[in-house]
Amino acid sequence: MKKESAALRFVLLEDDPNDAELIQLELARNGVQVEWSHVASKPTFLDALQAGDKPDLVLADYTLPGFDGLAALKLVLELCPDVPFIFVSGSLGEERAIEALKSGATDYVLKDRLQRLPTVVNRALTEARERRERRQAEAALEEQRLLLGTLIDSLPEIVYAVDTEGRLTVVNRALLDTLRKKRENVIGKRLSEVWQEETIVEIEAQAANTIRTGRSLTDQERAWITADGSVRWFTFTHVPLRDHGTVNGLVCTVREITNQKALEQEILEISNREQRRLGSDLHDGLGQELTGLSLLLKGLEMQLSREAQQYTAQITKITDLLAHAIQSTRSLARGLAPVNLERGGLPEALKHLAARCTDMYSLQCSFSYGGQKLPDLEEGAATHLYRIAQEATTNAARYARAKAIDIDLRASGRKLQLTITDDGIGLSAGLAQGRPGMGLKIMEYRSRMLGGTINFDEPGKGTRIVLSAPLHLLRQTKPKRLAVGG
Repeated sequence: MKKESAALRFVLLEDDPNDAELIQLELARNGVQVEWSHVASKPTFLDALQAGDKPDLVLADYTLPGFDGLAALKLVLELCPDVPFIFVSGSLGEERAIEALKSGATDYVLKDRLQRLPTVVNRALTEARERRERRQAEAALEEQRLLLGTLIDSLPEIVYAVDTEGRLTVVNRALLDTLRKKRENVIGKRLSEVWQEETIVEIEAQAANTIRTGRSLTDQERAWITADGSVRWFTFTHVPLRDHGTVNGLVCTVREITNQKALEQEILEISNREQRRLGSDLHDGLGQELTGLSLLLKGLEMQLSREAQQYTAQITKITDLLAHAIQSTRSLARGLAPVNLERGGLPEALKHLAARCTDMYSLQCSFSYGGQKLPDLEEGAATHLYRIAQEATTNAARYARAKAIDIDLRASGRKLQLTITDDGIGLSAGLAQGRPGMGLKIMEYRSRMLGGTINFDEPGKGTRIVLSAPLHLLRQTKPKRLAVGG
């Protein structure tokens, strides 16, 4: 690339020396610094085009002996198509001028109007420079596009971009492999048109909301049953694409976390099994032993009432204390293993929770169960649901100063919904008073483990907590998990 101060190299195809001198003088008079290559035949013209760097401009007469300007133009278009070509002729009529421009000439100047030549030359050089810079910018953009495409194609996560209409504009290899489709069969379509999963419709709705609000959506977990009946888990992230502040699309990523969720579930299940074991030991071990001791005391109390009545009062006190210990042991055992699938399952456990909440906090806590018949739930899932209800009722009683709490469980369609409503001071007021918020995070975590969502609302008075989860992820007999990447 020439420096700004360097002279321009022009090739002048002209058989008349006088005309050639006039052309050179006209440009020199207007301050254009030029290194001239004056030629008058085809061989010398070819040599001038191919000698060293390409010329910056070609000026040519239209009619020459044995070699015409159109033939010269054809050679320039073949050898250096970026170089401007200007006809300078005295015999160029209107029809020939139009023909020359259609053939690829940049412009033309009549010899009797050479005063136009500097303007035409400067314009041609400017346009050539702009075209060259535009091509360089396009080449740089294409290079970046190829680099970006290579990078996202190498990622194990699914990456794609959509426009404001939700149509795919960029997809990476991971998505194409998942869909088992070619790129040209995916670009321009909506994700739900090429990915036949029920959850995708919900994801598209979230993407539309992100485009509307401009707020990113990160690490949203979703689970679905694949064609072979296995459960797979994914996280979705939506990040708005902006052009001068206006959202014009989204970049979306999908990451499979099936193995991670399986590990988390196993860790929780280990904890739940240990709690159930402790609860069983308390109930069947210590609880039974205390019950046996209570029966012995009853016998002793009856005997002492006949033989040594002075000890009856003390025995009665011991019996009452032992009865209280038995009740505490049973409560503790029930707390460690709150859901017994063989004795009423989740509905019965929530019924006991409502009764215990009423007794413990001296308020009205009720449980209602409606909708379609609840299928048999997996014990870990049922325990998650119970713990969420337990945390919600505890928060309402202790921190929200509620007087009434309602626990509602119902199955509808393919969803299970658990709703806890109270008439307390509200969630915001409780948090504003510095109440602990870890319980809310644990409730959210448990809902994600169930593949569901949980919402915290304040409908004018009190708080309403609604958990919604897909029933197929909660059933007692779950299909075997598919290995990741299957």
